[in-house]
Amino acid sequence: MTGSNYKYPGFISYSHRDRKVAEWLHRALESYRVPKRLVGSAGQFGPVPARLYPIFRDREELSAGALAEQLRQAIAQSRCYILICSPHAATSRWVNEEVEHFLNVRDPASLLCLIVDGEPNATAKGHPERECFPPALRNAKLNGLPLEPMAAQLDDDADGRDNARLKIIAGLLGVGFDELKRRDLIARNRRLAVLAGLSLGVAAITVALAIFAVLAQREAEHSRQQGEELIGFMLGDLRGKLEPLGKLDILDAVGDRATAYFAGLDRGSDPGPRALGARAKALRQIGEVRFAQGRPADAVETLSAALKLQRDLVAAAPDDNALLFELGQTEFWVGYAGWRAGQFDQAETNFLAYQAISQKLVGRDPANRNWQIEVAYALNNLAILAFERHRYSEALPLFEQVAAKARGLLDSNELAPEAVKLLGALSWQGSTLLRLGRNTEALAKLQEHTDLLRALVRSQPDDLRQRYELVFSLSTLGYTALDTGDTAVALSAAAEGAALARQMVDADPTNYDYRQTVLMHSQIAANAEFQANRLEAAASENAASFRALKDLLSNDGTNHETRRRYMTAAALAYEIAWLQRDAAKARSVADEALSFVGNVLPDAKPDRIDYAQAHLYALELAVYEDHNDAAAQVHRAAARAALTDTDDNKADDLHASARLRALLGLMSGADHIPDAALPNTKAPWTYSVQRFIDRHCGKRNAPLSAQLCSQYSPDARHPSLSKTGVDP
Repeated sequence: MTGSNYKYPGFISYSHRDRKVAEWLHRALESYRVPKRLVGSAGQFGPVPARLYPIFRDREELSAGALAEQLRQAIAQSRCYILICSPHAATSRWVNEEVEHFLNVRDPASLLCLIVDGEPNATAKGHPERECFPPALRNAKLNGLPLEPMAAQLDDDADGRDNARLKIIAGLLGVGFDELKRRDLIARNRRLAVLAGLSLGVAAITVALAIFAVLAQREAEHSRQQGEELIGFMLGDLRGKLEPLGKLDILDAVGDRATAYFAGLDRGSDPGPRALGARAKALRQIGEVRFAQGRPADAVETLSAALKLQRDLVAAAPDDNALLFELGQTEFWVGYAGWRAGQFDQAETNFLAYQAISQKLVGRDPANRNWQIEVAYALNNLAILAFERHRYSEALPLFEQVAAKARGLLDSNELAPEAVKLLGALSWQGSTLLRLGRNTEALAKLQEHTDLLRALVRSQPDDLRQRYELVFSLSTLGYTALDTGDTAVALSAAAEGAALARQMVDADPTNYDYRQTVLMHSQIAANAEFQANRLEAAASENAASFRALKDLLSNDGTNHETRRRYMTAAALAYEIAWLQRDAAKARSVADEALSFVGNVLPDAKPDRIDYAQAHLYALELAVYEDHNDAAAQVHRAAARAALTDTDDNKADDLHASARLRALLGLMSGADHIPDAALPNTKAPWTYSVQRFIDRHCGKRNAPLSAQLCSQYSPDARHPSLSKTGVDP
C-alpha cells in the first residue's frame, strides 16, 4: 500500500492502565491541523495530508486467545503503529501480542513509540521494574541488530508533552520534526495575531454577555444539582437494586460518564456544600463499583478525590452527621484499597479513622442501629488486619465481639442483610482458631457459618449477594479442610462452591470478585485431588486455575491476592512435575514463575516470598538436575536477598519465610531443618521441605547427608516420589 491507500494514519496500542494517555493522544492527533504550507508537500508516505483522521485506538481489552481478527485488519490498514510504552505495557500480554503481530507483517520503520514512564531495555540493565518495552520489541532485530524505533518521551525532563506530540505527528506525516515544529510555530503565531485583533471586539460583547451569564448561571446551578442528584440515585439506590441481580455492568457507562462530568466542571465556581457533598458521595460510589469490576487503579483515583473533598466539607461543618457518615464510608474504602494491595500500615490508618468516626456518631445518637452496625464493621476491619499480621490471639476476641453483635441484629428485617455480612466473622474465627492449632473448633465454626448462609440462600435464591457470602464461606471451609488433611470435606466444599460461583459469573461476567471465587474453588479442588494422590485430576484442575488466573491478572496485575494465588498454582504444578518425574515440566514451571515475579517493585514486600520461591525452584533444578554451579550461584544469591528483605510481621507468611530459608539452607549444604520450618499444615500447595527431602534422599549426586535423610522419613499423608520410584 502507498501512504494514501491506508484507512488509518495510525494505530494506537496501549495497556488499559495507560488509557488516559491514549485518550489524550487520540484527541491530540485527530484534532491537529497541519500547517497549510506543509499540506500537499512531499512526505515519506506521499503528499502530506491536511488532517490525521481517523486514528485507530483499540478501546477494548482482547478476549482470551489469539489476537482478534478486527485488530489484525486494523493494523494492516494503518500507515503507522504507535506504541504507548510504560511498565504496564511491558507486562501486558495483549500489547505484546499486538507488537509481535505488527513486527511480523509490517515494516519496523513505521513503528512510533511514546514513552510515558519507565526506560527502554531496562531489563537488560538489571532493572526489570523500570522496563517500558514489551518482550516482542526488546527482542526485535533489524538487519541483525537490535531494533531502535523512533521514540518520544512525555516527561518534562525529556521532550515534554508538546514536543512529544509533535514528534509523533511528524512520524505520521513522514516529515522532519524540526521542519514541522518550525511550521507549527509560525502557524500558531498567526492564529494568535488574529485572536489579538478580535479581542477588542470581544471585549465590547463581553459586557452584554455578562448580564446574561448571571441569569444563565442560576439555571446552570439548578441543572447541575439535578444532574448530580440523578448520578447519586443511579450509583446508590439503583445500584442497590442491581447488585443482588448481578447486573453492575449496567452502571459501567454511568461511572465513566460521571467521572468525566465531574472532571469537566468549572474549578473556579463554588457549587456550595450540598452539591459538593453529592459529588463526593457519587465519586465514592463510583470507586465501589470500580472495585467490584476489578479496576483498582480507577477506584483509588476516584476514592482519593472523594476523600479530599469530604475531609474539607467535614472540617467546614463538623457537626453535620450526614457529612461525617459519608466521610467514614470513604475512609473505609480507601483503607480497603490499601488492605487489598497488602499496604497494611495505610489500611490501618484509614480503618482507625473509620472506627473513630463511627464511634463519634454512636456517641451523638446511641439509639441509631445503623451507626451501631458501622462500629461493628470497623471492629471487623481491625480484626482482619490483626489476622493478616499474624496476631491471632489479638484477632480472635475481636471476631467474637463482631459475631455477637451480628447475632443481635438478625431479628431486624431492616438490618438483617448487614448482620449476615458481619456473620462472616464466624468464618474468620474458624481461620483464626486453625492458626492457633484448635482444628476441631475451627471446622465447627466454619460449618456453622456455611450452614447459616446455605439456609439464607435457599430462602432468597435470587439474591447474588447472599450467594456470594456462601461461596466465600465454602472456600474458607475448603482451605481449612486441606490444612487439616480432610480431603473429602475439601472436595465437597469445592464442588458446591464452584457450581454456585459459575452461576454468579454467568449472571454478571464483569464482576471481578465473582471470578475470583471460581478460581478459589478450582484451586481447592486441584489441591484436594493432589492430597488424594490423584495426580492427573490435580494437574487438570490446576490447568483450569492457570487459565482463570491469566484472565484475572490481565484485568488487574497488581492484586496481591491474585498474584499469591498464581504462585500457589505454580507450586502445585512444580510438585506434580517432580512426582511425575518430568524435569522438563518442572523447568518450564520454574521459568514461568521467574518471568512472573521478575517485575517485582522495590517496595512490594508481599511479593518477596514469591520472588524467593521462584528462584528456589530454579536453584533446585540447577543443583540436582543440571549440576550447573554458575546458575545455582545466581539463583541462590537472588533467593537469599529476597528472604533477607521480607517483613514477617506484616504481609509475608511467617512460616513461609522460615520454610523457604530452610530449603535455601538444604540446597547450600545444611544438615538439619529448623523447628520453625517443620510442616504446620497438611495443605499440599506449599513448596514442601518434606517432599524436597523425599525426592532427593538416596539420589546420586544429591548433596543431602545420610543423617538428614534418616531423620526425616517420608510423610505418608503427602504424595511422595517413593510411590513412583527414585533414582538408585
